[in-house]
Amino acid sequence: MNATTQNSSSLSETLKERRAHLTALLKIVDTNIGKSTATQKLTITAIKAEMGLIEQKLKIRK
Repeated sequence: MNATTQNSSSLSETLKERRAHLTALLKIVDTNIGKSTATQKLTITAIKAEMGLIEQKLKIRK
């Protein structure tokens, strides 16, 4: 994000868009067919952690 100030509605919209993007990425990476590699597991864990952080930020903004 750039250093300009954003109002809370645009920041909330940015967080919602980020959450939607991460959800789409999770669907791509989280394939239940066959074995998951260690990289896939780490990626899935990182995406879920980021989504949790976004959820916390959105709850604060409400």
